[in-house]
Amino acid sequence: MLDRLFSQLCELKGATHVRLMDQFGSVVQSTSKWPESATEQRHTWADCCSIAEELELGPLFEVWAEGRRLTLFDHFENNLFVHISGKDGKKGVWRYELERLRQEWNSKQLKVI
Repeated sequence: MLDRLFSQLCELKGATHVRLMDQFGSVVQSTSKWPESATEQRHTWADCCSIAEELELGPLFEVWAEGRRLTLFDHFENNLFVHISGKDGKKGVWRYELERLRQEWNSKQLKVI
């Protein structure tokens, strides 16, 4: 099931890099040649969570970083984090597809139980 999710994320328009990580920060699957390492991504997520906590915003589920490229950090489900990056990323398309995939993922999880 992770293979299917990973391949669908890789097909997103403008997505150059895709990485799936577990709740412990270990890389589950990744495209090659990411601009930053998995360790740097874990630190970025931790920093964002810390800021959200300081500002009393509640749990953090998603972070968008914009600059020369668009990067999305998403807490996809309890045990899985999705990282997507690309120079021609389309926020609306990524957001829509990620929510669609999340619903599909959750419906399949119920069947497994």
